Amino acid sequence: MESSDITIIEMLGCIYEDLDIDMIEERFVELVNQVFAFDRVALFFVKHKKEVLHGKLAKGFDPGLIQGMEIPIHSKSVLMSPLITGIPMHNPLKNKDPYVDLLQLDNFALIPIVNKKRTSCWKLKNCGATDCPAYGKKWLRCWLVAGTKCSPGGELTVEEKTEQCSNCPIFAAHDFQATEGVMIIDNSLSGKPITDDMVTLLSIIAHSVGNAINNSKHYTRTLDLAIRDSLTGLHNRRYFDERLLDEVERARRYGERLSLIICDIDHFKKVNDTYGHPVGDSVLCWVANILGNALRKSDVVSRYGGEEFAALLIDTDMDLSIQIAEKVRSIIAEHPFRHVNRDIRVTLSFGVSSLASDSVSFEGLISRADMALYSAKAQGRNRVSSG
Repeated sequence: MESSDITIIEMLGCIYEDLDIDMIEERFVELVNQVFAFDRVALFFVKHKKEVLHGKLAKGFDPGLIQGMEIPIHSKSVLMSPLITGIPMHNPLKNKDPYVDLLQLDNFALIPIVNKKRTSCWKLKNCGATDCPAYGKKWLRCWLVAGTKCSPGGELTVEEKTEQCSNCPIFAAHDFQATEGVMIIDNSLSGKPITDDMVTLLSIIAHSVGNAINNSKHYTRTLDLAIRDSLTGLHNRRYFDERLLDEVERARRYGERLSLIICDIDHFKKVNDTYGHPVGDSVLCWVANILGNALRKSDVVSRYGGEEFAALLIDTDMDLSIQIAEKVRSIIAEHPFRHVNRDIRVTLSFGVSSLASDSVSFEGLISRADMALYSAKAQGRNRVSSG
């Protein structure tokens, strides 16, 4: 076995061992760069909600050229073709393609990162043309095969078949769900050949990477179900309490600052009684969104129970925590929740605590924040109190 084969096997093993999508993608680019030494490599991934092909990683391209580039998935760019066909493309037709021109691609190939097999077109169409060369072939779409029986008239030219397939509802449906993205491999600078064997081997590797990414997504979704509140999407109380225990211990050990904010929607029962529970749920999600956007990525925000929320502020003292709580309080108080054609006024009361000599424990931090919250409510609600 050649050393390059051993390297591929070892690196594929590393890719499958990891459940972090970013790490999988980085190792994929590293593998391709190390084994094949192309002039340039780029990874694009499908963002389904935005319906774009998004540039993410690159080697050899000008800094910043690939990262952040977005190509609409329904565009007619040649870079989109592997997402539709599910097969690699070696020096495809590229006439008047602005993205190919922008990237200055000339001697290149496009490798789809497929995460699942596609159902064959003859099954989807319930086709009875048993003498068609695509019939009976598992996962094979008819646009990949010459001499198909989709229409009478004999053998079609490439141009005629392309035009015919573009009008087919299965082809036009653009089943992007089966593909994670596209890798560009390019030797336009050196002119070194990109062989069919290279493209075939990379396609096999890319399929493995697609499966690894798909596994990572399933793992992440499963993990989120365990630690996230199903309504608001914030962390749940169990996860929050575990993080609070860890962060209190860390802060005590290294002398770091740590603060806790607990807040409660004022008179929330009245919202439910007046407008109904579906509207109450919408209010909870609205408050959760404001809290999530107002705090830092390093902070831990959770739905602590019912209409109560909690935020753990890492490396933050009491004064700054009070300022943050006051900022959130004023945003919510000054901008009512819009429901149909009416505004619903919502306010929050806040209790803030920080680690101190008499509250250096998990329980002490929560107790002081709870007492401060009760104080804010006793003073008339819609205010921030500290303890």
